Amino acid sequence: MIKQYLEVKRTARYFLSKPIDAQIKQVVLVLHGYNQNADDFLESLSLLASNETLLLAPEALSKFYWKDFSTNPGSSWMTSIEREHEIKDIMAYLSQVCTSVLNEIPNKDVQLQMLGFSQGVASASRFAAFSKLPIQNFFLYGGAPAHDLAWEQISLNMCFHLVYGDDDLFIKENQVKEASMNIQNLGFKVKSFCYEGKHKIEEAALRYIQKELEY
Repeated sequence: MIKQYLEVKRTARYFLSKPIDAQIKQVVLVLHGYNQNADDFLESLSLLASNETLLLAPEALSKFYWKDFSTNPGSSWMTSIEREHEIKDIMAYLSQVCTSVLNEIPNKDVQLQMLGFSQGVASASRFAAFSKLPIQNFFLYGGAPAHDLAWEQISLNMCFHLVYGDDDLFIKENQVKEASMNIQNLGFKVKSFCYEGKHKIEEAALRYIQKELEY
């Protein structure tokens, strides 16, 4: 058996919380979790959107049926198969989406923020390192940075926000504390917020994020 590779073009979809116009002062790149789709995820974050804040929600390229063929398919950012190629493709995809949207915004001094939920946190953290974009705040909601993250490529001006539920089955308080300490030791600013709830989008968490996005 001989394994070979071929680069192909894909048609991806992404969603915006509003039309692009001159009112936009900041863009929040939001990456959904495992078995979610970008449109539903964007709706769950509607509290964060405003005339001046544009939410940009790319959708992961991999699709699958969760239970049976009668249910709506979900999306996944990557698996362990051909991991390096998956990461490369995701980074190229997110770069193209961000470049396209940012180039359309009349205000060239727009601020850039980022939010990843669950599985989306790892991809978001890799993009922070890969893109070298001036991301001011990175909200890690119910997830952790990629274990192989190139930290030296991330600007020390970026602030990390660790957001988690007190009843989250995937992220425990001791893990958050350890992650916070490790990130601080690397020289980054870190904030933590614990809400009452499970591994899902909760209003209390969104209120915290909304406040941190105010400028």
